[in-house]
Amino acid sequence: MHLHQRGIDLLVNVQDAADHVDSLTREDIRQILDETSVVLGRLLERDSPAASRSILQNLRTNKPY
Repeated sequence: MHLHQRGIDLLVNVQDAADHVDSLTREDIRQILDETSVVLGRLLERDSPAASRSILQNLRTNKPY
């Protein structure tokens, strides 16, 4: 799936979750947060200067800078 479409799908899911926050399970919340982390990370990686990419890579693997 293209990153842009994945971002759109994520936005719709987050907006829906915000409208129904009382009915979300812990697993629902975890899945939304996981997908948000992946999509935002990839967008930042794609759009960031080369020097910042290594920082993003380290954040993804939980390594210190």
